[in-house]
Amino acid sequence: MSLEIIKKYKIKAKKSLWQNFLINDEILKKISEVLEIENKNIIEVGPWYWALTERILEKRPKNLTLVELDREMIEILDKRKENGDFQNIDKLFIKNIDVLKFFPDFEEYFVIANIPYYITSPILRHFLFDVENKPEKMLILMQKDVWDKIILWQDYTKKQKSSVLSLFVAKKAIAKEVIFVWKQNFSPSPKIESSVLLFERIDDFDYLEDEIFLEFIKKAFVEPRKKLVNNLQKAWYEKSKILDIFSLKNIDENIRWEDLNIRQWCDLITVFNKNLT
Repeated sequence: MSLEIIKKYKIKAKKSLWQNFLINDEILKKISEVLEIENKNIIEVGPWYWALTERILEKRPKNLTLVELDREMIEILDKRKENGDFQNIDKLFIKNIDVLKFFPDFEEYFVIANIPYYITSPILRHFLFDVENKPEKMLILMQKDVWDKIILWQDYTKKQKSSVLSLFVAKKAIAKEVIFVWKQNFSPSPKIESSVLLFERIDDFDYLEDEIFLEFIKKAFVEPRKKLVNNLQKAWYEKSKILDIFSLKNIDENIRWEDLNIRQWCDLITVFNKNLT
């Protein structure tokens, strides 16, 4: 059915918008079944050619708000609406806007999105930090090289390498892979595989203010190959004070920024903020 829609409406993916359309109907069905959609406020970002939109509406959401930057895709939606392709059309609302400028009015809602590589980090930061009323859950299709960096730090005990992306996600949500998607399931086919990740909001680290956390992480990661103590010394602090705090928290003075997990980072930042402000 997906390929039939693409042919019928003469839909072409735009390289300028990094569009790759998921055309496997079984995977689209699986995505629509991950969340309990009935009577929920749903925001769909980058709705492809409205194939997933059709399946979401079948699940009878309370509202479905579509955030789509491509005006031509909205024109295709209008044609599909005229042709009676959708159920529950009265629940459908369209926002022709850059998602980074979109701020939901709902108190409780889910986000479903297909995110191009180049804007993955900004969109995650937008919904996890910039938006005041954050989503309860997000279901996001993204490329493998991005989700690899995020998934690594969901187990706080493992000694795996962290990144700015993995840490700022882990402060706000638990993420897990729910559907693996081979690149052959897209048109045009991307160079690498993708995965659908489920993000569930947490408040474990809300005791640490977001602005303090983000600013600290940014400076601590300024030169990835250096020891953490050297980056912190360059950014802010006297080395002796840094080493005193490391000693207090039983942290090796030779540790690198990538070797701390999210719990350790939030604990360390809290101590630094308390003692050096």
